Amino acid sequence: MSNSTMEQLPEVFVDLYSLNAALLIFKMLFVAASTGLLRLKKKISPNPEDARFMGQDAPASDDEDIARVRRAHLNDLENIPAFLFISYLYLASGPDEGWATALMWTFTVARFAHTLVYAYYPVPQPSRAIAFFVGLFICLFMTGYVFIKHL
Repeated sequence: MSNSTMEQLPEVFVDLYSLNAALLIFKMLFVAASTGLLRLKKKISPNPEDARFMGQDAPASDDEDIARVRRAHLNDLENIPAFLFISYLYLASGPDEGWATALMWTFTVARFAHTLVYAYYPVPQPSRAIAFFVGLFICLFMTGYVFIKHL
């Protein structure tokens, strides 16, 4: 018998974690790739070697569209790995299936919404802040649950 923590989780939690993790990682990779594609489309190179490759004399400065996508990607890099780690510990702590499902999907939807309203379809605040804080509160809740469960 294997001692893998993933194998010890109920199958519903393995499926829940795997699907949400895959969606969030796909989104991060998509945003990273879209930054590069936007640079190519706008012919904005960040480095001298890229400028030479694109037939330019010097690197161009970023424009607002590229900067927005980069900031959205940075925000993902600051939030999604933490969620992937704490949500795994949360699921391994034996939470209620309904709560776990709601929290996992709400975080995933909030991160997609954050990227959409920040990088691709900017809308006035507080839309981005709401999406950010929903995800943050979910991570804090899961962290607190793990602490309490294992004290």
